[in-house]
Amino acid sequence: MESVSEIHSKCNNNFNAKKYLEVYYGVDPKTQQVDIESKFVLGFLHDVFASGHIAGDSLIEIGAGPVLYHIMSASEQFNSIYMTDYCEESLHEIDKCLHGQKDAFDWTPYLKYVCNLEGNRSTPKNKMEQMKKNIKLMKCDVTLANPLHPNTVPQADCVIVAGCLICACKTPDEFRNALNNISSLVRPGGYLIIVDYLGASYYLIGQTRLDLLSLDENIVKQNVMAAGFSIEEFKVGNNFGIPYEIFNCKEVFCLLAKK
Repeated sequence: MESVSEIHSKCNNNFNAKKYLEVYYGVDPKTQQVDIESKFVLGFLHDVFASGHIAGDSLIEIGAGPVLYHIMSASEQFNSIYMTDYCEESLHEIDKCLHGQKDAFDWTPYLKYVCNLEGNRSTPKNKMEQMKKNIKLMKCDVTLANPLHPNTVPQADCVIVAGCLICACKTPDEFRNALNNISSLVRPGGYLIIVDYLGASYYLIGQTRLDLLSLDENIVKQNVMAAGFSIEEFKVGNNFGIPYEIFNCKEVFCLLAKK
């Protein structure tokens, strides 16, 4: 079993953020269509934030990786959005997007999809500009009692954790501890959103294999409730465009819980 330090070392040394984006978020250049899994996740997030009751001063995304799309529907609901990750390379990829660098990943197909869900009241360009105003980048480590150490921020109205915990945790105990640590970032009455995978044990980036914690629905729900949350929604999708031999996942889940 890998130690926490070994996992962190693998993240910083072996994780190719740009390649990851190309493999898992690249779209067909002809159709520019968003994949089925992303439509499921973006639809869930749209419904959550379109309700209007999950909003406020701040949102924190823990373990964002180099991925920008989980906060697209939330960009107008919060004054400050903290996007965090352990890997410097992931934060660098997001920073390139926020500063419009030429070699930044193009999130336009995803922005268009979200704008369409919202009735096209905004354009992809305007939504991106709104996100640039609100987003702050910061390091995080879910194994710490304060995952944002050495930084501190007021408890957030909402915390999103997407595709992070099965990467950062290698045992159910570590999963439970990470949820307790993340819970400390959510204000009483605030919300936790988790987007992650069930039954997955590894994924590939090129020839590099990265191991994952295989979760089931019961483990997720039990530990979320033990961390002080009441689960309001739990939805599962099982359509993927990624070949099984690259990512051996069967189901993606979206969870909404209130503290």
